[in-house]
Amino acid sequence: MPAPPPIDPAENVTNGHVSRGSPPPAAVAHDGEQQSLSDSEQTLSDSEQTLSDVDQTSSDSDQTSSDSDQLAADEDQAASDRDLAAGGSSSTHDASRDVRERVTLQRQRTADQREQTAQTRLDVASQRDEVADARDLVALARDRAAAARDLAMAQLDAADEGEPDPRAITGTEVALRAAEQRRRAARYRAKAVEHRALAAADRDVAARDREQAAGERKQALEDREALARELAIAATDMLTGARTRAAGLTELDHEVDRCRRTSGLLVVVYVDVVGLKTVNDTQGHAEGDALLKRVVALIRAHLRSYDLIIRLGGDEFLCAMSNTTLFDARERFGQVAAALSDMSEPGAIRTGLAELVPDETAAELIARADGQLDKSHH
Repeated sequence: MPAPPPIDPAENVTNGHVSRGSPPPAAVAHDGEQQSLSDSEQTLSDSEQTLSDVDQTSSDSDQTSSDSDQLAADEDQAASDRDLAAGGSSSTHDASRDVRERVTLQRQRTADQREQTAQTRLDVASQRDEVADARDLVALARDRAAAARDLAMAQLDAADEGEPDPRAITGTEVALRAAEQRRRAARYRAKAVEHRALAAADRDVAARDREQAAGERKQALEDREALARELAIAATDMLTGARTRAAGLTELDHEVDRCRRTSGLLVVVYVDVVGLKTVNDTQGHAEGDALLKRVVALIRAHLRSYDLIIRLGGDEFLCAMSNTTLFDARERFGQVAAALSDMSEPGAIRTGLAELVPDETAAELIARADGQLDKSHH
């Protein structure tokens, strides 16, 4: 006997017979439902491919960050080696400062990249959760379809036990159809189990992505903290504690811009330490360094905590005082000169003062102060 065709979804079981008409209460999954499940599976496959691509991109970013860290460490070590070879002199430190600044900028970029990678991983984790949710829904739909098939087959079995009807199909055909439907329901249940397993795997991967993203954020934070420390070191003159030339002049530019916006006062004082070369030549560089430290310590003692003190190089310094008049600035530095001359190891300074005028740049302001240096020192 040829195999019977599959049960039509429009067939019904009534009083023990299979007849044409509206579908039974527990009708099997129709073609539209099967197509929907197939479409869902294709969407999930596409999502998996997208997530795999993102994973590869994140891995590449991780490798780039590691390479950048290694390069920064190598350059930093090279700068330290040069400092050590030269006995830690200030001139060698100035020569290697550009390298250190490049290193800190590289680490800033690395920290930004780590932050971006961490955000990408969090996005991937969220997408994996969405895929896992979709898989759960597909698995649930397959379970329902399988249950509907089982119930329909149970109805067919019950119909087969009823009174024969000339219009009904044979019991053998009903049994064959029921067996086929049960096999299909079993395949649906197996597919549902597979989808649940895939959903669980997606959730595990999402959890790992979140854990790795947290690690990336922690590393990025540590990089930024290390960068902040390095920037603070790079911006401070090792000998005197004043701001270095590059960092200090950048801050002076900001101060000039602020004063323009607020119509505030700004006075700069150009300071020259008198006789530093003579001290270095006759008493040694250690005594010259001690003189510079004393000068800066006295300036800091007579200025406000937020006033800017910059070491321009050698024996030259620049001070910037906001919301201060020329008279007040001159009085303060007169006190510095007097205190310096009264020390057991006296010293002297020359000063030139200039007050910011409209439309004047920081460089022009500094040049005017330099031109005002006293012909006779304090």
